[in-house]
Amino acid sequence: MPKSVLEGTFTESDHSEPDQNIASMLSGQIENGISAFAAYQPADRKSETAGPVTAVTGVYGTVLSPVTARERFLKILDSRIPDRRSAVIVGPRTITPQGSTEPVSCRILRHVDEYGTASWTPDCSWADGSAVADVTQTVDLSKPPAQFDLEAFAAKTATIRNEVRAPVAP
Repeated sequence: MPKSVLEGTFTESDHSEPDQNIASMLSGQIENGISAFAAYQPADRKSETAGPVTAVTGVYGTVLSPVTARERFLKILDSRIPDRRSAVIVGPRTITPQGSTEPVSCRILRHVDEYGTASWTPDCSWADGSAVADVTQTVDLSKPPAQFDLEAFAAKTATIRNEVRAPVAP
């Protein structure tokens, strides 16, 4: 993953070792899969509470069926949240952001933890012949999910997709 995304306005804040189990679980969908992960925060961030954190999780490799691989990938990611019940409350919606020719699939998930506390997160994902990836973002939980601009998040995801995309071999 690159050190910055969104044209340098977000810089890497966490480059934890990606979970290679994700690539292993997708071995029937992606040949020679390599897991990747990075979290980014606004480059001008002044405090720990300023601005959203954006995380990118993905697997690079030869994707045999992008649609099937993306569906399986999201199921794997959804199942990795322990002690939480999750449900899709918006979407999934296929959005082709302005200026892009490739769609992303976006949704908003509602989570309830083991203590009954509810939260929500947006995510947008894509898959192509060389990768499958998902972008999530922290949100202001005092606002309802209906006020979240999924179109703007899809555009942000499309920009990130172009920045993290694996180079195509000639």
